[in-house]
Amino acid sequence: MTFKSLLLLSLVPLALGSVSILDPSNYVDLSADVDDNALLADYTTDGGGPMYLIDNIAGRYTYRDTDAELDHETLSVDANDTSVLLITEGSNVNLSHVDVVKHGYSTWLNQASFFGTNAALNIANGSTSHITDSNITTHNGAAGIFAYGTGTTVHVSNTDFYSSGPVSHAMYAAGNGTIYASNVRSYAGGNRCSTFSGDSPAGYIYVTDSISHTSGIGSATFYALGEIHANNVVGHSENAPGLFSDGAQKAVFENVDLTAGLLAGTVMFSSSVRRTGASLSFTNSRLTTLKEHMPALWFGNVIAKASIIATELNTTSGILLVANTSQVTQAFNYFAGVEENSSIQPAEVSVTIAESTLQGDIVAYNGSSIAWSLTDHSTWTGSSYLEGSGSATFSISVDDTSTWTLTRDVTVDAFTNADPGNKNIRSKGFNIHYNPSAPKNTWLKSKTVTLPGGGKLRPRS
Repeated sequence: MTFKSLLLLSLVPLALGSVSILDPSNYVDLSADVDDNALLADYTTDGGGPMYLIDNIAGRYTYRDTDAELDHETLSVDANDTSVLLITEGSNVNLSHVDVVKHGYSTWLNQASFFGTNAALNIANGSTSHITDSNITTHNGAAGIFAYGTGTTVHVSNTDFYSSGPVSHAMYAAGNGTIYASNVRSYAGGNRCSTFSGDSPAGYIYVTDSISHTSGIGSATFYALGEIHANNVVGHSENAPGLFSDGAQKAVFENVDLTAGLLAGTVMFSSSVRRTGASLSFTNSRLTTLKEHMPALWFGNVIAKASIIATELNTTSGILLVANTSQVTQAFNYFAGVEENSSIQPAEVSVTIAESTLQGDIVAYNGSSIAWSLTDHSTWTGSSYLEGSGSATFSISVDDTSTWTLTRDVTVDAFTNADPGNKNIRSKGFNIHYNPSAPKNTWLKSKTVTLPGGGKLRPRS
């Protein structure tokens, strides 16, 4: 059975009990790395460190402006701030049936994040690599593959990744580098070890037919700083969202099945000033959150658009979306507001739902705003409400093929309905209070209308 057929089956509820998704944690002795995985990402030892490369990047096996083919080899190093392979200056180096093993710590974590020091494979400065049928193992906190620089392109297929220790991303792109991954399987046991990751300047990740499993706090399946494109991916983040996205980044998911165990299913935020232009889309997918209070989608200190097409959002909390004046802390285990960032601003989120059946509420905190549009035969059972302080706003629209079943009274700034008779609203006795002064509500002419089910569509006082 192909991996694609496994994922397609996993999206059918009746088949879940018969589907087994395997990753490297199924055959590695995890007990040997307990101490490694107890280490936390600590940027305070260097005060954050300078945002430029301090020293030349070191590698045990170095390729500069050269071509090479590595086949059926085992390559390793046990040294701090040292890669196993350094491939740079326009090199073309391909690996087939190669085991790469990395031991040794990162002395300056920001240098590892932005420039890939200590990564098992550091591929940079316009170089190209094809990596197939291989195993990449890192300990003590080291990325698997780091791709850096405009023109740097890495193709990875049929390869397993295993890591222990903090900030051990399996695949990591920055400086406009690009990684294409297909049929990869990854497990990370440490803190802040997202599997498919970008960093600043932007990195670009394209992944298909793959499996990700992380267990550490802050270790998401995806971390977007740049663009993420994923098709046919299963991801389980035990103590993190399925996605972190920092700033005006882009994440495109099709036929993915993501399970999240901390914070939210996806978290889109801005760690500095509020950014405009973040985007997220799910098509033919499923997103599941496991714990109480976890929404499917969370937005803070960002202006974003989201598209949900033929997708399931399954939550224990009953909350589909939260927009807030908040952001994720550097510990990546809780949200914080103006007490930690005085420049933080409300989130502004526009969401389009198509061909989906959703159940749950949308919640705006502390002056945030949500535009929620039901299109293309979608159904929504749920309501909107405000939390926190300040005036938050909702704009809700329903096309004539979709239906909305209310679960409480709601107050909206704007309400539009393509069905002039509101026959697609199931009020169940609850009311919709709209702003009679809003331009989008002029069609209502400040009137009170009886909705199917006995509730009222009425102007708010």
